[in-house]
Amino acid sequence: MPGPEKEYDVIVIGGGINGLTTAIYLQKSGLQVACFERKLEAGSGCCTEEVMQPGVKVNLCACNMVTLWSPAYGDLELEKFGLDMLTSSEWGMFHPFKDRSAVMFNSFHAQKTYEHFKSRNEHDAEIYKTAFNIMGPMLGDSVMSSMFSQALNGPEEVVAADGLGSVLRSIIPDIPENVHELTGIELAEAVYHDEKIRTAILANCIMAGSHPWDRGMSTLMPIVFPIMQAVQSVTWTCRGGSHAAVHALASCFAYHGGRLFTGCPVDEMIMEGDEVKGVVLSKHAIFPEAEIRARRAVVSNLSCHPTFLDLIGEERLPDWVKEGVNDYKNDETVLFSNYWVLDKPPHWEGYPEEINNAYGFNFGMESTDDIRRLEHCLENDELPDPPIVSGLSVQGFALADPSQAPKGQYTMMAWSNVPYKLPQHGGEQKWDEIRESYGDKVDDLLREYNPGMMDSVIDRFCNSPLDYYRKNPSQVMGSTTSGPTSLKWFGTARPFPGCGAPRTPFGNLYLSNSIWPFGTTNLGAGYVAATIVAEDLDVRKDQDSWWRHKNLDAGIELLKRRGIDIDFNIS
Repeated sequence: MPGPEKEYDVIVIGGGINGLTTAIYLQKSGLQVACFERKLEAGSGCCTEEVMQPGVKVNLCACNMVTLWSPAYGDLELEKFGLDMLTSSEWGMFHPFKDRSAVMFNSFHAQKTYEHFKSRNEHDAEIYKTAFNIMGPMLGDSVMSSMFSQALNGPEEVVAADGLGSVLRSIIPDIPENVHELTGIELAEAVYHDEKIRTAILANCIMAGSHPWDRGMSTLMPIVFPIMQAVQSVTWTCRGGSHAAVHALASCFAYHGGRLFTGCPVDEMIMEGDEVKGVVLSKHAIFPEAEIRARRAVVSNLSCHPTFLDLIGEERLPDWVKEGVNDYKNDETVLFSNYWVLDKPPHWEGYPEEINNAYGFNFGMESTDDIRRLEHCLENDELPDPPIVSGLSVQGFALADPSQAPKGQYTMMAWSNVPYKLPQHGGEQKWDEIRESYGDKVDDLLREYNPGMMDSVIDRFCNSPLDYYRKNPSQVMGSTTSGPTSLKWFGTARPFPGCGAPRTPFGNLYLSNSIWPFGTTNLGAGYVAATIVAEDLDVRKDQDSWWRHKNLDAGIELLKRRGIDIDFNIS
């Protein structure tokens, strides 16, 4: 491929999934866009590699692909470019307990989740039913306004709403009047009577990036998230592995005339006063030290720290920006992962039959005491021992998509919640020394739940937060959501107050990473960045013929084609 031109309308730094999403929307809107990616292949956070046996595909980072529920799935016609979304069962998530019981969540039929809850505790089932029947039908629009629109409110507005739980209080009498003063754990303990239902819901909140020991938005997640699980069917993989989403986005970008340059790390931004005018590639790039100008905008898909501290430089930052960037907490949600190859399909002896084909699960939390233990460990940079696995475990990869493992083999993974820094072990570099032994602890823990399945393991691979950081310098400290998700960095406070993300304090510079919404495979950060850039450059008009989908639209259409109807009511 010939080298880059000297100028483009828009330059996107970083070929992650949200950077590519932004690039495609702007290219389709009539702009000339180039994207420069550090690695030889785009999409580091959505990688699928053979790190164990040949033919065993390992989804090393993103594994829960919610792309199907994004407006971008329909707007960009990603199915046309080869993105095939698959799941292993209507039972998307379950939470096993050592007594061989399990709490289950159905991804398509809220009625079945309700009936399952009712078999455990009628009171908790009625709480779920009441909340779902009122909030479920409107949640699609609510998610569209919160996850696919620029943030309008910050932490102060969220905490202020006595208003925070007023709607729910009006329909669920169990919710205390002082709900805005409670943590998510305290609300769950006040509302749900069954300890196992309560624990499973809180574990799923952690999986979604919400810390239930926080106040603010995290307070209401024990009520809201079970509804989201049914409305958005959140547990999917891509045919061929997570990286298939990157291939679809890259193909779409090229089809519409965009230029993706891999092996081209950006070394610095070209500044004229307080405006960003282009980029300079690294001396190690395929096109070393090339200077490329942006006629209209530069979008950084790197996370907060490398964007401001590395590409602009700390010496160029105003004091208030420097303070905000340095305050941004990267190690709030980091994960340690175990990957296994099995020579038999997953089987849970003694548990409900439905969970054998379910897509994902969390384990290691028998009660809210374990949730509080995790809070203590993360706040004090202590390794949970025994581990706590609420980052999401997946057994459904090869069940949904046999191409992800050789015939007769199956893959499984577990994401344990851990700190990054390890002061009690001598610092984060000690991850190299303890990685395998901590992986053994996760093995031992899962064996307590399912010894037969662990006996079928024929290979294992472990990844630490340090490994993630080395692989992707934009994934600072192994952060899984491009930075923190707690209330301090909610909405307009992300990545720091006054930034105005996806706009920035620097002219022509926009962010598609570390913004609200936090980065996930729903492509929301890329969608929001594209929306704001297109409005600022006055290219959004006359695009309604294709830039029109809402959250859930394309996903519901696909499920209907497959003969699957989602229930938005519980009788």
